[in-house]
Amino acid sequence: MAAGLIYGQVKKCYRRRKLMRVTHVMRLGTETALKAVLQRLGFSGRLNTAFIERVNLTVRHGVAALARRTWVTGQQSPPLLAHLEWWRAYYHFVRPHASLRMALVHPRERGGKRLAQRYRQCTPAMAAGRTNRRWTAREVLCYPLPDGTVHSLSMNKVRRRTSDRAAGGLMKIKTG
Repeated sequence: MAAGLIYGQVKKCYRRRKLMRVTHVMRLGTETALKAVLQRLGFSGRLNTAFIERVNLTVRHGVAALARRTWVTGQQSPPLLAHLEWWRAYYHFVRPHASLRMALVHPRERGGKRLAQRYRQCTPAMAAGRTNRRWTAREVLCYPLPDGTVHSLSMNKVRRRTSDRAAGGLMKIKTG
């Protein structure tokens, strides 16, 4: 395991939909170290479930099969995993996040009656230094995967086909 990894768990016990008790358990590291790290990041220093609940909601909004009430039929594991991986790449490389925007030193004029651009849109991958620009969905779909990645998901390879707009632009190819 990585040195300095801190892992805490919040356990909530319910009875008849009523919260009875909440317990905090440290799995790796100490409570003091966790509190110090959270406070350094600008949080209260108390371990809570708000972070993971926000992530779960974001994923459920992005992947229809995971929504609570949906018309999407239950999917098999390999296609669902492929959908999750595609959405994760889209979320990190294509979709800009307002909270990550970066102020421009010199606002850029856009002409006409439009206001000057004061911020540069930023994706999580840009904020983490993995890329210096927003990717297009086409670039994400066409990016070569490491050998065996698709086979490890045990599904057919999927590639982008520009002429197939009606079917969402995806075409299955048999792996033989």
